[in-house]
This record gives sequence, structure tokens and C-alpha cells, in this order.
Amino acid sequence: MDEAASCRESESCHENVNGHKILLRLKSIGKSVCSEYSIEKDLSSIVLSPTVHVLVANLFLLLLSFLCSFTVGALISSGVCCIISYNMIWDIRKGHHRTCFIPWNCIKDIYIVEAISLHRVLYNIVVLIEDEVKGSTSSHTSLKLIPLFQGTKPRLSCLETIYQSIHALLRNESGTCGERSKNMSIDSSKFILTVSHCLYEDQVGKFDWHQNYVGDVKFAFGDASGKRGIVATALNVVAALNLKTGNILWRHVLERDGSISFMSITSGGEALVILEGDKTLVRAFDPVTGALSWEWTAPSSLPVDRVSWAVSTDKLYAVLLNDGVGFAVQQFNIRTGAVISKWQSSAPWVQNERQVSNKLLFCSILYPVKSLDKPGVFVDFGSSNTVKSSQVVIFSEQSNVACKAVSSSAQWVINDLSQKSYVLLQFLVKNDELHIITSDCLSGTTLQNSPISVPWPSSLEPELKTVICGSNKDDLSSCRLLLHTSDEAVTLLQHTGKVLWVREEALASVVATEMMDLPVSDKDAAIEKEFDSKEAGVLGMFGRRLVSQALQLQHLMQSVFGLDEPHQPSGQRADLVRDDFGLHKMIVVATKAGKLFGLDNFNGEIVWQKMILNVDTTALQLFVQRTTRHAPYPAQCSLLLKDKVTKESVLYTFNPITGLGSRKNLGYRALQTMLLPVLDAESLRPIVLLDSSEKVHIEPREAISLADSFASSLYMYVADPATGIVRGYTFAQSTSERLIAARVWEVVFQPESQTLVNVVGKNPQERVHSQGRVLGDRSVLYKYVNPNLVAVVTQGTDSLHKFVLNVYLLDAVSGAIVFSISHKRAREPIHLVHTENWVVYTYFSEKWRRTEIASIELYEGKTQSNSGSFSSLIAAPQPLVERQSYILPAVVQAMKPTVTEKGITSRHVLVGLASGAVLELPWMFLDPRRPVTVTPEMREEGVIPYMPELPIPPESIINYNKSLPLISGIHTAPSGLESTSLVLVYGLDLFYTRVAPSKTFDLLKEDFDPFLISMVLIGLGLASYTTKRLASRKALKQAWK
Repeated sequence: MDEAASCRESESCHENVNGHKILLRLKSIGKSVCSEYSIEKDLSSIVLSPTVHVLVANLFLLLLSFLCSFTVGALISSGVCCIISYNMIWDIRKGHHRTCFIPWNCIKDIYIVEAISLHRVLYNIVVLIEDEVKGSTSSHTSLKLIPLFQGTKPRLSCLETIYQSIHALLRNESGTCGERSKNMSIDSSKFILTVSHCLYEDQVGKFDWHQNYVGDVKFAFGDASGKRGIVATALNVVAALNLKTGNILWRHVLERDGSISFMSITSGGEALVILEGDKTLVRAFDPVTGALSWEWTAPSSLPVDRVSWAVSTDKLYAVLLNDGVGFAVQQFNIRTGAVISKWQSSAPWVQNERQVSNKLLFCSILYPVKSLDKPGVFVDFGSSNTVKSSQVVIFSEQSNVACKAVSSSAQWVINDLSQKSYVLLQFLVKNDELHIITSDCLSGTTLQNSPISVPWPSSLEPELKTVICGSNKDDLSSCRLLLHTSDEAVTLLQHTGKVLWVREEALASVVATEMMDLPVSDKDAAIEKEFDSKEAGVLGMFGRRLVSQALQLQHLMQSVFGLDEPHQPSGQRADLVRDDFGLHKMIVVATKAGKLFGLDNFNGEIVWQKMILNVDTTALQLFVQRTTRHAPYPAQCSLLLKDKVTKESVLYTFNPITGLGSRKNLGYRALQTMLLPVLDAESLRPIVLLDSSEKVHIEPREAISLADSFASSLYMYVADPATGIVRGYTFAQSTSERLIAARVWEVVFQPESQTLVNVVGKNPQERVHSQGRVLGDRSVLYKYVNPNLVAVVTQGTDSLHKFVLNVYLLDAVSGAIVFSISHKRAREPIHLVHTENWVVYTYFSEKWRRTEIASIELYEGKTQSNSGSFSSLIAAPQPLVERQSYILPAVVQAMKPTVTEKGITSRHVLVGLASGAVLELPWMFLDPRRPVTVTPEMREEGVIPYMPELPIPPESIINYNKSLPLISGIHTAPSGLESTSLVLVYGLDLFYTRVAPSKTFDLLKEDFDPFLISMVLIGLGLASYTTKRLASRKALKQAWK
């Protein structure tokens, strides 16, 4: 059995307990180390008190099943407790427990040694600490045994939690014995509760995946070795890419309050990056390790919008242009930032459009060398540019001049091959092909194997970022081209035309996402078609029943004999079919670049991708009009965008499983949209759109009659952040030919005093299972579940409090403000979650300089006004409002509640933190009814005491040690299992996982043994049958007596 080779030790703490100096440590050491330490310290036998013997006797029957494992607990004479557990793999699958008892007042050091095999933690320890009665000197005094840790297969990271729990027990040294026992019991129960959320080490990567990205590339260079490509992106990320595989070798995320304006490679090989913001930072990174080599701040006298940078050997030049006046040049030491020299020139002809190269020479004309018949440009070796009908001027070592015409709209780069010849490399896209032309600059002759054509869509518009050559500079085929396209993809292309790898960096800027159920197989679709075809008559339905059952019988026989092959809908991958538990889904992602992706949620693989050209994605909306549950109709989604030129709305309709779609220019600007709450004849939910002239449109237009039948119950609201006006519309005046929107209410938030920040409504697909909350006195507090309620957030200013944050709960049908609250000296960033009968939002407190989180919960009272459907048109009493605020010791970047299919499972709030962690926060911590003093009724209800600061336990971080920088959003979706919610976290990276807020109560555990259960059932059946025969025989004998 493999032992733990590493040693993990948590922080040490010193406490005085019963007059003894206690140093408490939790440590992982190997078997040999522990044995040597035990022998050296005179290892003695386990010390057990009489009370412990009694408890062991009571657990004797449980310990009989532990024959395949053993736990050793030894108390060393110096007060060091060494607990060792060696268990077999069979035993850990059975979930057995081992127990060791150590006297409380004899422990100074605790060492926990685990035995690890196949990266599975094979230990399970229960430590019982004896709480000695205060003032008692008798050795036979009854002792209280407090369970400290009890659970199955705790993960390695739980060692720190064990240490914190023991530390909390040690601090409870004051007070009576009863008080100490009570406090210890509370701490122990909290600890046991948190351990239940631990992730086992062998489960890492089993239900989750993580994809790293760098963002839209702005600058790119190759290092001296030719093995790494250094890139800087629009998301202020500096990274090194492996040119062989495209993987990220190292990555740094810089400050967000600025942008990277310049990047270059120094003479020493470091990657020099200039970040311009409130102050200009100059940093250099080691290309191999990514370590920071040096950093300094540029003078504040350099304006960001009029300065250009250039690097030459060990000097950095800043060129400051003054339009119509001239320019100034400052020379800095590239490592220290010290100003070496300054130079100014009066050049009134210099304009703001400038380009600074590494080597510049200004001189007067002595005599003309050669005249150009086309506009010319001077270039530096290794540079690249996009020119039109220009000529490249090359000065050779023989002092002659060569000119080379460049094709129109081509991009070019010049390479110096061993200082013998200069190669001009041109490439252009024409007729969906990328043409690469290589020629000698001085002679003008085309080199061998040129030109080369590569299939390439013309719409992608490639841009050459850099050319990276290997060690063999004489061979041009060793050079690789790093291309950046309009869809934000990064492609490494070899000179021969071979595509080495592609990175889809558009996934670093996700703006909308949905999770779609996969379609059923052809076999299952035939069964559904059987029950849906009621117009075929009795004979037709009977024939379909025979065919479907014959198919089922065939599938059963193939499954029994292992000959079954996966069935899939026509034209799809074989594995893209719905599973039994609804866990396999298609993730549809829309990005800022206007590119759509279909991702497999099992592994994050890109199934399909589609680029939508010439669109603006600032106001993008993604709709699910039809799911895969309506076979034989395919699933359908729609994406609402804006045309870049006309600014009119564009509707792109596509199949989320295959990616096939069509584009439609609507011809108007949509202000607000919504899906009809009913399905048409093809199980499609039409989209209702309100344009800028308040005219109503519907897509598809054939659904106008369906919308008219429900027009009296349709309402819509529009919020205008520019004017601060929120308007409500009704469609009750619609006709069968067209829909008519009429204003019914208007709420004005004065833009002079407050700005409209956000309007958040409820998820129309959410399910509310429980209509009330059972209190401790067995009464019911009914929830105020208003589906038309929206939360409006405004940010105002005040002469006294500077910043004022206002939150309004507004009924979108009647326009009534149900509740409002103001927070003084509070400002953005604001993140809000609105679901069921509660609202949770975060803000930054200017007074206390911290992030606070507030929760609002609405109740109708102990009587329900309407047990049926809710109506905003019926006057209802004002709801009872419970509100509370907490301190969150972190910076929040995104929030989202978990969602399940039926709404039975408890809701947790997922919080994306700036540290890269995603916190799963149970609602019980955010409950506004948490009192300072818990009464017996509230304790029975399950309400915990109020604590101002919310904890961030490590075991509640769902992405464990995988940091996610720049989190922009969290998407949750239900699965077929009521206990499980699917989570996608997006930002700079993508992270997918599953969460079970109420545990997997509807799923058998992995260690479930069906063979044992079957044997038990068979044994019970045989025993019942045997007993029945014996009883009948006995009854027969007694009847003959």
C-alpha cells in the first residue's frame, strides 16, 4: 500500500488548557516516519478510561465488520497523540467507521497519518475527547464524550477544517462543564455539517471540467527559443502559449482599470508590457516562468492618449505628439525607469496619426536614390502591416535599394534569413482561400513551393500578429504564422499551409448561455410518435404499437447480449442523445464577437460553431422557443442582435443541437421582447417584440391569432436608463389582425437625483414547490409569490451621504411599488438575485469600506389571500417584509441561485468572488429571520442565530483549487434529477460542475452494492418460504393430534 509521501501541516496554535501548554497540530506523515518517531518517544499502549470501555462494548457489534481494517491510536509519553489508520480498498467502499479514544487532558500534539492508495483517502477516524468534570479528582468520575469528527471518506483538504474545529473546542475552556459540553456539541455539529460537503479526491474532474483562455489577442511575439508565443489581450492578460499544442504555459491577469497599450520583447528576452490607466505601469515578465522581472511607474506627465512607445536594446522611448506643434521624446532605462534624456522638436506638420518604429532616422535629402510610382512605406525587419497598392523599400548591405510591389489588401512580413537575404511573405484571402506568397526582396523572384493556397472563409478576415521561426533560420518552412481572425480565434499556421492548432478565444467573452436537453433517440422518438398520432385511427395506432414494441424487444435482446449500438437522430453524433437522468445537455453559448457555440456539457468539447457577421452584441438576447421534448419537431432557439450599420434588430433562428440556422433582418429597432406563455400548433413559443415607435410585432407572424386569444392577459414593461422612466403596456386592445400596445402606467425615477442601474425579473421557468413556511408553533407563514414582481435598482447622489442605493420592488402589471429600501453611503458594484419570495443583492459600503449582502423576504401572513393563481389586478394587502444585512468578506463579481426541475430541493446562492472562487451559500445563512437569540420555536424551525459576518468555508467552494479569474456570470439549469443542479461559470475561463444543495437524495451512492441487496432479498424470500412450509407442517401435525 502506498503511503502519503508529502507532509501537510496546518498552522500551529498555542492554548492553555487545564494548566498545560498545548501545541495542537494536524499533520500528514509517512508510515516509516511515524514509526521512528513513536519508537524514539517511547510509544506506549492506548490509554482507555472505564467510560470508554463501556462505549467500546456498546459499539462491539459495529466493530465486528471492521476485520479488514484497523486503526491504531497511541499516546506517547511526551503527550503526543499519534493516530494511524490503514484500511483496505474494500473497506472504504463499504463505508465502515473506525473509532479511537484518547484522554482529553493528556493530548499535547495530534498527528493524523493517512494511508493512500490510488489517490483515495482510506481512513475514517472518530476522535472522542473526554471532558473532565471541573474540580473532580476521582478517576471513576463519569466523563462526557464529545464526538469531534465522524464521517465517511473525508477528503485531504478537510484536515484544515479538523484543525479549526479542534481549535474551536480548545478555546471553550471557560465556564461550567455543562456550558463547555454544550458549546463543544454545537461546534462539533457544525463541523460534521460542513464535512458532508467535502469533495473526494478521486472525484476531481469526474463531474466537472475547466477550460482556460486568454481573450482577444492584441499583441503577440515569439521568444528566442521559438517554442513559446507571448501574447497580450484586450482583457489585460499576458500569457505564454506552447507553440506545439496551443496550451497556456503561464498566465497573468493584470489590473482591470486600464488597458495594455504596448508590448515588445527586450534584448534580454523578457516580455515588456505597458498598462495604461490611472497610472502607466511598465512591467517585464520572464518568458519561461512568467515571473515578474521588474516593474516601474512612468511619469504622470505623459498623457495616455498622445504617447507612443518604442524599445531599443536596454532603453525605452516615449514619443509624445502635440498636434500642430511638434513632438517630444523621453528616453528611459528599461529596467529602472530612470529618465536618461529628453528631446523636443518643432514639427508642425506632424499629425495625431502616428506609427513609431524601433529605429528612426530623420535627415535632409542630399540626392534622390530612386523614385516610387506608388505610395511607399519604410519597414523594420520582422514587422507586419496591412497596405493597399504600396511598395516596400529595402536597403541592402551593398547600399543599393530594392522595391517590391505588394498586392492590394495583402498583409506582409519581412524576415531576415541568416543575414543573407530578405524574404517578403505576403498573404491574402480570396475566394474562400488563403494565399501565401513568398518572394526574395532584393531579386523579386518567387521562392520554391509558392504560392500556397489554404481553404479559409473570407468572412474571418485574418490579421497577422507575428511570425515565429525555429532555430533553423535558413529553412523558411520552420517559420509559423500566428493569425488573429475577426471571430477572436487564434490560429497557428505553418508556412506550408498546415494548421497546427486553433484557440477559440471568443469563449472568454460569453454574454448569453442556455442549457438544452438533448433529443431522444430514433427508437424513443418512434414511441412518442405512437402516442401523439391520434388521427390515424384504431388500426393505425394498433400497427404502430406492434412496431414500437417489436423495436423495444429487439433493443432488449441486443442489450442482453451486448450487441446494442447507440441510436441517434438522423444527422447527429451517436453520443448526443438524452440520458436517463437528464444530465447530458448541450450548452449553447453566445459571445461578444457574435459567434455561437454548442458545447457538450460532459467534457466541454465544441460540437458546432457559427459566426454571425456584421452584428452588434451589446444588447444580445437568447430565447428558447422550443425544447427537444416535442418530437418530431426539432429544438429551436433565437438570438436577437443589432445590425452594425443600420442599428436595426436582427433575429437569428437556429437549431441548438446541430447549429443550423437562418438570419432575418427585422427592419425595426426592438425596445423590449418576451416569449408568449403558450405553445402554437408546432409546440413553438412565439416572440413578441415592441419597437421604438411602440408598434408590436410577433415572430413567426403566423402566430398572430394565437397571441390575440391571450392578448387580454399579456403585459409588458420597458425601462429606459437614459430618462429613468419605466412604462407598462397592455395588449387588451389587440385585434385578430395585429397586436396593439397601450400604456397603462408609468414610474419616473428622476435622472437628476438617481440613475437606473438594473431591472431584474424572475425566471419564468422557475418552480415554487412550497407555498408557505412552517413555523415552530406549527402555523404556516405563506409566501408572497408574485410572478409579475421585478426588482429595480437605482444609484443616487446626496449632498450629505454622497452615494445612495435604492431598491424598489415593482409590480410590472399594475405599476404599484410593493416595497422600497434605501442604503446610505452605498454604491456599485451591485449584483441582485430575485426568485420565489426573496431578493438578495450585494453592494459596497462606503462607510465601512466592505462588501455587504442584504436579503429581503416577502410573506402574505398566516392567511393566504388566493390559493389559486396570483393576480396583480386584485387588490391584495401589503406583504410582510423581513430584511437583514450581512458582511461578506470578499468582492462579488456574479450571483445566481440554483434551480431544480420541481423546486423541491433547497435553494442555494452561488456567488462568484474576485479571488476566483465560486461560493455555494445556503439560504439558511442569508435568511432575514435569523434572530440574535434563538428561541426554542425557532430552533425547531431550523433558524440559526444571527452573525454579522458570513463564513466562507473552503469546503463550500465548488471549484476547489481551480481559480476562475474575471468571472462575468453564472448560469444554472435543472437536470432530470430533482436533487442536482447544473452550473456553468463563465468569464475569462469556463467551468462546469454539478451541485446538490440537499444532497443526492434521489440517487444511489457509488458504494451501493446491488449484489448484497439481491442476496439479502433472496435469503429473506427463501427464509419466508421455508418458514411458511414449516409452519404449515406444524399446523397439520397439531391438527392430527
